[in-house]
Amino acid sequence: MLPNAYISHHTTGRLRVKIPSKKGDQVFFATLKERLSGIEGVKTIETNPLTGSVLLVHGMDVRTIAEFAIANNLFSLKELNAYPAGLQQRISRTFKGLDAHLKTFTGGEIDIGGLAFLILLGAGIYQISMGNLTALPWYGAFWYALNILLKSSSVPS
Repeated sequence: MLPNAYISHHTTGRLRVKIPSKKGDQVFFATLKERLSGIEGVKTIETNPLTGSVLLVHGMDVRTIAEFAIANNLFSLKELNAYPAGLQQRISRTFKGLDAHLKTFTGGEIDIGGLAFLILLGAGIYQISMGNLTALPWYGAFWYALNILLKSSSVPS
């Protein structure tokens, strides 16, 4: 049975494929690189056994690559964006969806960052009025964590 491969990134002339079941298998990726070099139209191939990925720079149709991979018993290419998302990507997509709903609900006036700012500003004023000037409150820590997550995410909107 052929290992499943997933397109994790695809633009004209550039294709990144992930093969999770072969992650860490250096022999497989060396063989893969050698065999894919036989496709006319492939310019460069970079494999990374640690991440289980292969990057092809090419001048051809992706279907041709997929058919070649099956015919040469390399892998079975699944559809675009079928690669299972990681935790960070799922959380990021959830918050981006919430952000879009909030913008729609407020007519574009407030996004999730603006709402968080208003909530944190109000909470900060409340903390000051209660005499608590020393500790970072839990919601501040959550906001910093969310901010780092969203800024580090490479998930398209």
